[in-house]
Amino acid sequence: MKKIRTAAEEDFFIEEIEKIARNAGDIIKAHYTQGVAHEFKSTRQVVTAADKESEQLLKEQLLKIHPCSFYGEEEGGDMAERGDQWVVDPLDGTENMNGYPPLVAVSIGLLRSGKPVLGVIYDPIYSTLYSAQEGGQTRVNGEVARLSSQTDPAKAVISLDFSSEITTRYQTLKQLSRVLEQARAVKVFGAPVLSLAAVAAGRLDLFFRPSTKLTDMVAGVCMVRASGGKVLDYEGKDWTIRSTGVIAGSSAMVEAYLPCFK
Repeated sequence: MKKIRTAAEEDFFIEEIEKIARNAGDIIKAHYTQGVAHEFKSTRQVVTAADKESEQLLKEQLLKIHPCSFYGEEEGGDMAERGDQWVVDPLDGTENMNGYPPLVAVSIGLLRSGKPVLGVIYDPIYSTLYSAQEGGQTRVNGEVARLSSQTDPAKAVISLDFSSEITTRYQTLKQLSRVLEQARAVKVFGAPVLSLAAVAAGRLDLFFRPSTKLTDMVAGVCMVRASGGKVLDYEGKDWTIRSTGVIAGSSAMVEAYLPCFK
């Protein structure tokens, strides 16, 4: 692995990843503008040419600047317990490509021995770039972002994402009913990486989801933690790559809403 020793080298490294995210975003935006057909890769999951083209670009360009293991939403791969591994979602929000709202994103995460240490998320429709590294700060289009300062659970704006796994939906509805007894508002983006980015940037107070595909989680988990937030599983333990369920937000909000998920 290439060791990054100086602040200048770290800045250069993440800037290169940001460029790659924008390159992948250009593919997505072009397909979004022109319209793109989808096909079913499972009963409830679709894929498009944009997903495949974006992932191919990400794989080629990321491995060029930092050769290591690679795990993609479309191509899959083996999870590496040791060393570095890129974990990417080339197009989160595929269902939104031909619908509304226009919420789609590229997500690039880096695991180091199973721990999220870097995240870059790019929304090509609204030209919004989120980035963070472990030990650093989350930035949105270059500006430092912070968690929401809201501490009153009754004033919280919360996002959730329903899993494509039908067996989890009844559980999610029960959790949602408990959340709605407290929260000011609840939103469903259909793009979990953008929900996590919005929590890290202080635009949402909390995010939860029953199943956690790694390609949806790694970059955003790094961002929320870099912003000073907590990311737990439904048992109240720190989220790991083996976790089921995710709750992300400030310490105050996570602690206030955790009982809703047990």
